[in-house]
Amino acid sequence: MCATPDTGGQECAGCSWRMWDDPVLGALTDDDREAARTALRTAQHTWDLRAATLSQGDAEGLRRIAPLLRAGPADPAKPVPHPEDSLPPHDSARWQQILTDLVDGRIPDVVFAEFTPDRVRVIRAAADSSGIPRQTDAGSTDWGALLPVLEGDAEPRRFRLAGGIGTQEPLERAEFDAALTRWLRTHPVLSRARTLVMLGRRSGWVLLDRAAALLRSLHRPSAEIGPGPGEAAGIPGTDTEDAVRAALRTAPLAVDHSLLLARVDRRTGEVHAHTQVLFPAGSRLRRGETATAEITVYGGLAARAPVLLPVLAGAPGADGSGAVTLSARRTALAAFAPARLAFVLHGPGEVTPDEGAAPGTARPEGHARGELPDIPALLGSLPRRVIHPPALEVFLTVELSGTGPAETGERLTFVRDVITALDRRHGPGLRVGVVGHYDHAVHENRYGPRPVLLRRVPAGPARTALAELTGWRPARRAQDTASSLEDALREVGRLVKGRARPARAPHTERVLLVVGRRPPGLPEQHEVVPSCPLGADWRAELDALHARGVRVMARTDRETGPGKPGPVQHYALSAWDALGAGGSFRPGTDTADDVADALAPPWQWDGLPCPLALATPLL
Repeated sequence: MCATPDTGGQECAGCSWRMWDDPVLGALTDDDREAARTALRTAQHTWDLRAATLSQGDAEGLRRIAPLLRAGPADPAKPVPHPEDSLPPHDSARWQQILTDLVDGRIPDVVFAEFTPDRVRVIRAAADSSGIPRQTDAGSTDWGALLPVLEGDAEPRRFRLAGGIGTQEPLERAEFDAALTRWLRTHPVLSRARTLVMLGRRSGWVLLDRAAALLRSLHRPSAEIGPGPGEAAGIPGTDTEDAVRAALRTAPLAVDHSLLLARVDRRTGEVHAHTQVLFPAGSRLRRGETATAEITVYGGLAARAPVLLPVLAGAPGADGSGAVTLSARRTALAAFAPARLAFVLHGPGEVTPDEGAAPGTARPEGHARGELPDIPALLGSLPRRVIHPPALEVFLTVELSGTGPAETGERLTFVRDVITALDRRHGPGLRVGVVGHYDHAVHENRYGPRPVLLRRVPAGPARTALAELTGWRPARRAQDTASSLEDALREVGRLVKGRARPARAPHTERVLLVVGRRPPGLPEQHEVVPSCPLGADWRAELDALHARGVRVMARTDRETGPGKPGPVQHYALSAWDALGAGGSFRPGTDTADDVADALAPPWQWDGLPCPLALATPLL
């Protein structure tokens, strides 16, 4: 008590004691004692309520832990105090330098420590030969193993670690300090760590803050990391392993992260391994950030063939060694066709397909990490070279008369798709000629200044044929028995006869695809089958084409439903069997790609089929 008290809220002349209330003379009254007890109970309840709110996080948790709180009226005018945010930054220049030193090999490892409501977590991270940080548990310990009083249910333990006293057996601060200090000094990893990083993602947990202070006094952390973006400081949504992983993802790439492909020398056909860099060395992400790389690859020789897409850290040597396989996905690629792939970098050693890729982008299928391929064996199985097929000349006839535009339009669309698919597979070695034929009732064809029976495109580049087809129009047919296909076959014979084989491609293959619905007419009337007014004999024309080495195939959309067979049906079946002897196709069953595969001479691998996607197109 000050010897010379002042009054009226003024400071005493001899000390710094300040009396803020009215002076009271005499002994304490019962009201004074009751007011003091109420104030104490209120302070105790408020303190426990603060710890309960901090540790439980929601109303349901508060309800379950309510019996542990010391009773007392909380002042409704005052909200439950929440600790101020005094956490370290989640990213700092010091931490980034530690990561750089780790992946560059200047420090052997980094030890992470975090005091969580359940355990004291210790995690060690070291970089492998490719500079990719790998983390392992380094001796984490439950609180119950440090202090028996903290064993049991999680809710009371969290309440105590947040600073709650409650109605349980009290936890002496000196006992807590002694037990934790002894553990920190004898821990085999913490006590010898050269680079220690402490995670501080919770603010205001009294005993956890006290534990962090003890760690700072004993081992002096090299850096401290707070919560990441979007992570609540009170109760983080990720465990320590995830937090460490997120922090390590901000390390720079020590080596290129690349996609392993095959590359074919267009001049010699030789096949070589090729690594396409997705993310170059030195690339770095911020916390929570990702990066996306897109790349175009090409399909091989087989239609919709599954290929392997290994992602490597580092470049493999000639024997396939020296690189770390990060992932290996499979996807199906169309033969010869380009495909756009997208890959996402999450951090060093973590590259995944982009699941949100734009429509039309190939999405590789998953491949388990335990099934990663043997890269030396994979490269050793690559084919020696690709064998180019001979030059190809394709002629097509298409029936332009039908019941309406839809019928003829389907045939024209199919012809265009076949030519496009052939051009994709064969490239410069392909020549295409097309003959379109209307009915002999040419007065119904009003798409020319004079009656037109045939439309022709001599053999030439595929793009020329595609351009000419855009001007072809349908006409309505007069009967459903026979077409003018015999005249189209004669015209194809003239085109083939007048087309000399290229001197540099003596082994040019020639093939004819007949696309139509009705069989050709006969040179003379046969029962109800009409004759050709020009006297053409399709059987003679077919034999002449065979004699010139032309392989003839047919794609017919004739009706095959039930019906009483008659002379017309027997004739149509025999005619289409002869025209489709080299190969027969049906709408709805055989696609344009299927037909193009059958028309074109095959490409071949000298060795086993290539299991990798191609870095460059074959054509």
